[in-house]
Amino acid sequence: MKAFLRYEKQILFAPIGVNGQKKLSKSRVGIVGAGALGTHLANTCARSGVGSLIIIDYDKVELSNLQRQILFDESDVGSQKASRAAEKLSAINSEVQIEAFNETLSAANFRDIFKNCDLILDATDNFDTRFVINQLSLSCGIPWIYSGVTASSGQSLLIIPHKTACLRCLIPEGDYPKNFPTVHNSGIISTVVSAIAAITATSAIKYLTGAVAEQNLIYFDVWEQTLKKIYIERNSACPTCSANFKE
Repeated sequence: MKAFLRYEKQILFAPIGVNGQKKLSKSRVGIVGAGALGTHLANTCARSGVGSLIIIDYDKVELSNLQRQILFDESDVGSQKASRAAEKLSAINSEVQIEAFNETLSAANFRDIFKNCDLILDATDNFDTRFVINQLSLSCGIPWIYSGVTASSGQSLLIIPHKTACLRCLIPEGDYPKNFPTVHNSGIISTVVSAIAAITATSAIKYLTGAVAEQNLIYFDVWEQTLKKIYIERNSACPTCSANFKE
């Protein structure tokens, strides 16, 4: 009864219903990064009733983060992001099991942290970490959602091991994005974080409840108010996913 009261309006949404809510409660989701996208995604997952959340981030809260990182306030400045986010999320929904890791994700710790996850959400701000997620998620057979934001635009892409194109199909080795725009050289407005997080979280909920989730790259610019869906074709020579791709 308590669970129904908490999720009543979500259960009344026909594509989710009781069965979908039960699936969410049994799901285990990893979130890489507890910054702008990470706090939005973790907040939505916790409020939606995802059963277990694993959050990893080595960074500490800074005053400039408060413009867009919704789980933090002024009293959190100087605190470890992952553990502080876990505390805030537990206050939002005490039924969700939350693990926080105040460290950097790497090939060395990936499997120990995420090996039992049903889905991993990318909330990082760099491609080095994203390529680690891409490589090891595919190796472990764990679906993940790439998402990124800068300035007024962002993108989101669900990647299912051995079924869809992967991040290396989108960005080949030779096109390593060292000069891509970042929040450090292009800034960011908070509304694009909310928008891309909503798109990514919705894809996550659809996937976890068994609905058909969007598998195109979704690009959205909130300032220009333009939305594009881009089909990413699998690269047959991709060094990461081509060997075990299944039609």
